[in-house]
Amino acid sequence: MTGESKIYEITQMMSDNQIIKGDVNQAATMVKTMLSDKYIAPITKAIAAENKRARKNPTREARLLDALKPFMDHKSHDAVNKTIDMLHMLETMRGISAQLPKNAYVPAAGATPVAAASGDASVHGDGVYDVDEKCMEYKAAPSLMPIIAVMALATLAR
Repeated sequence: MTGESKIYEITQMMSDNQIIKGDVNQAATMVKTMLSDKYIAPITKAIAAENKRARKNPTREARLLDALKPFMDHKSHDAVNKTIDMLHMLETMRGISAQLPKNAYVPAAGATPVAAASGDASVHGDGVYDVDEKCMEYKAAPSLMPIIAVMALATLAR
């Protein structure tokens, strides 16, 4: 086969939109599958495992709402169940966030420290400026579970 005939075949193939669309769709499917397998599936598994743990060991608020159901009108049970599910989801999110790394900054390999390049004493060797310690103090937020439970019960009382 000569070079000219090969070029002619390639240009004919490129002029056919269906072939190009098929190739682009195939590439997109491969990328989607790879991203799903590598990133989305492990995250989904971690969330499902944490949700299972949260449901197996329900919070006090969820147990209280579940215990109150026999004393409520049957029409309210769906709302209570949705509230309990929401409490489980909040506990799942709390559990997942506890598993996340606290400091995700990692200097790139071979990166020139900014302090050495700039001569600024407030810049550390890893390129991060001095940290305001008062700003960095962790203050645990009060639990929202009792507030949510009270709001849910108030909604049911209407």
